[in-house]
Amino acid sequence: MTVPYEEQLRDELSRSLSLIEQGLRLIGTEYPVPNANGTRGRIDILARDAHGSWVVIELKRADGTARQALHEVTKYTELLREELGIRQDRIRAVIVSTTWRELLTPVSNMVRDWSHDLRGYALHVDSDGKPSRAERVTFLPEPVAPRVTPHHFIYFYNSPEDRDLGWQEIIGRAEEAGGTDLLAANFRRVRDVHLVRAPFGLYFAIGAAEPRKVPEWIKEECEDPDMMDPHEYEILCHITKHVFAADYDSARPGLLRELHEDPHWDLEGYRTTGAFAKRAPLDDRDLLRDLNGDDEGIGEILYDGSARTTDRGRWPALLKESTRSLGGNPSWEHLTHAWLADVAQEGIESDVHLHVYNPCDLIHSLLLGWPDDIGRRVPMLSAVAIAQDDLHRSLSGQLFWDGREVPDVAGRVRNVYPEPLLWGIAKSTGAVWDTDLQLVDALSLHYILVDRIEENPLRPSESDTVSAWKIHDGSATRIPAPFHLLREQGWLGIYPLAAFIETHRDQLDALVKEFRRAMVYPSM
Repeated sequence: MTVPYEEQLRDELSRSLSLIEQGLRLIGTEYPVPNANGTRGRIDILARDAHGSWVVIELKRADGTARQALHEVTKYTELLREELGIRQDRIRAVIVSTTWRELLTPVSNMVRDWSHDLRGYALHVDSDGKPSRAERVTFLPEPVAPRVTPHHFIYFYNSPEDRDLGWQEIIGRAEEAGGTDLLAANFRRVRDVHLVRAPFGLYFAIGAAEPRKVPEWIKEECEDPDMMDPHEYEILCHITKHVFAADYDSARPGLLRELHEDPHWDLEGYRTTGAFAKRAPLDDRDLLRDLNGDDEGIGEILYDGSARTTDRGRWPALLKESTRSLGGNPSWEHLTHAWLADVAQEGIESDVHLHVYNPCDLIHSLLLGWPDDIGRRVPMLSAVAIAQDDLHRSLSGQLFWDGREVPDVAGRVRNVYPEPLLWGIAKSTGAVWDTDLQLVDALSLHYILVDRIEENPLRPSESDTVSAWKIHDGSATRIPAPFHLLREQGWLGIYPLAAFIETHRDQLDALVKEFRRAMVYPSM
């Protein structure tokens, strides 16, 4: 059987539009669409459907010409809208082809992103070369990148060999419960080894699972959780019920980075299964970001993201990811989103880069960084919006001091943590986020964002417009400099954390020594 020329096929199909869809009414073939800008062309078949919408039908008969279909259907749809003044919701497109080998992948991608209704049909012809039936094409599903969920765990083993066997057990139990995607890291105790039961650690995270593959019986092993990613939590419950080691510990997104920075532990390498195996060739920094959930924002401690304000796909994703990363710090969450919304509403296309370091544990920051490395350990946030007209807008966030001196720092700390052990319990149970908010408030510290509109972010000048974003009466409030309004709220000024530390250095030094003795923290 020979497939006829496109012209013949087009004429035959135009007389049998019901093969494609009932109710189609022919407007014309080779329909001309001139354009004042010089772009022009001819639509193979133009029709109206039963609802009055215009339907652009492009016909292809071979793989070689099929590659032109996407270009032509987008071009003609736009030209038709412009020439006839058709609303977007009143125009559709259909690609008809006798072969879809080359066409299926690109059209599947376009269907997901294009604003118009786009359908595909595989056209069959009879022995005489006439169209006999048209079968609607099922487009390919969207490729899904493996995603780390917040459900993490740690096992400890006495030897690398035991750890290898334990990993195989974990894989097997995960597969029983419908979890095929796991990402893990090996780490080892290298200092004060005598203080731990077993020195060889295996940190792993459950990847996103397909709900239909998670068996119903698993719910009997785990209470139905009211939390993010409940199916993955059930998979983790199944693993921890059946896999045992010399020791174990709970984990959370971001904890692996703490282990990576802790001189007592050495991160040795990564393990992958399922969809994560395709990421195995990436370097260690990428895999560390994956396990900490940095790109998803679930790491809650560290996030780096960027997007263009006019990007309809990436911009909403940036807003969602940054919300996750700022969990536990409601002030910064509200303030950052208020700033991002303000940038997007300016009407100027801007490239926004956002960096968040959000430990929300002032005691831990002091213990790790005192006395000379505090600046790298405390919360910080930075962002820059770069507009095409070369105007720049930058954002800087940290803990700021309102200038009110604290006569008894240790006493304020004890109001929140009566003894160091209670801070350790709060940290290990994940409750430190709430108590830390109480602590910074007791010390007259506040999460503030300083916004600067400037011509050159590397060279601040007196002509720059500076303002502070802070929470007032539950809402994000922008206060222009000089900050006279803050005095009405009991503030003596906006001072960086370094000023608070310098003013209270002796008290903080005594506090750090007390906690280090109680919690066996090393001197830095």
